[in-house]
Amino acid sequence: MSELDQMLSSCDLLSSQVEMILQTLIDSLPQILSSISAQHTQSPQAPSYIQLTGDAIMKPDQNISVFLHWPDTKFAPKSPVPRKVPHFHYHDFYEINYLYRGGVTNRLPDATIHQDRSQILLMNPHAYHDPVIDSPDTLLFNILIRKEFSAELLSGYSPSGTELIHLFLDNSLGMGPLKPYLTFDNTPAINFVLQQMIVEFYQDKQYSQQLLYAKLIELWSLLARQQDEKFEQNKRQHNIPEDVIQILSYLRKNCAVADLASTAKQFGFTPNYLSQYLYKYTGYHYSEIVLNIKMHNAVNYLLHSNSSIPEIAEMTGYSDVSYFRKVFKKEFGVSPVAYRNQRQ
Repeated sequence: MSELDQMLSSCDLLSSQVEMILQTLIDSLPQILSSISAQHTQSPQAPSYIQLTGDAIMKPDQNISVFLHWPDTKFAPKSPVPRKVPHFHYHDFYEINYLYRGGVTNRLPDATIHQDRSQILLMNPHAYHDPVIDSPDTLLFNILIRKEFSAELLSGYSPSGTELIHLFLDNSLGMGPLKPYLTFDNTPAINFVLQQMIVEFYQDKQYSQQLLYAKLIELWSLLARQQDEKFEQNKRQHNIPEDVIQILSYLRKNCAVADLASTAKQFGFTPNYLSQYLYKYTGYHYSEIVLNIKMHNAVNYLLHSNSSIPEIAEMTGYSDVSYFRKVFKKEFGVSPVAYRNQRQ
């Protein structure tokens, strides 16, 4: 048997295992959900906002879990009442949406994102959303990853060596607002790894979580590679010089202490020319770039550390805490404390 035949045979075997797992899940849904289904037959008159915590959903010994999305599907134990208003929810974990069949539209407070089988959706822990399936026979798997665990495991596997949260920056050059979602192409390699994770989780054999960790690193590496390839393609398409990338990388690492004069000297520019040069290729002036990076770092510290507001202000390059609060509120509409409280 050739290597290609062996690979195809493995794919067929894996698909049959996924089908068996799906049938078992569908058969057991009425029993599993009978105690909680009543709450999903009610239709609130106003948009609701619910937090889902990993501790409430996942077992204590699980850092990675897989669930089949059942609300509004024909597999639910009761026919749901059509929703007239969104049921927004958010998590304290990362979530990967993998469509095995059908499609889904995630309603956000101010936008919608449609996903079909050609796409993988990665959501950060604070993404308000309401998934609405395209048809009752849609099969959607949710892969949940604890935030603290992912930060520790994947810190060395992010594109360009950045932290996980930096993937949610605008992919133009990492200077736009934090994004609650990232969309990836569902390639055959990514699809295969995701199905392996589903089978491994539901077979629940010894060392299952450890094997899921390994598969998560493999999946993350494939996603990171795809992100980097798209970044390189975008860079070539817009003829972005390499030194622009180097300057932006320098500012991400040194924005707390760098100023226009020192950055210009570092790269052999005059201050005025450096700002014009960056604006030409990014659409942002130097001060705007540094502000965006500082605000991204501030959000990262607010959401992923227990540091105080004065400590965060200092770490992001603000010696005046009052001024930091003023700048942050102007950017996000709320104070740093309110921002942290709303999302924790």
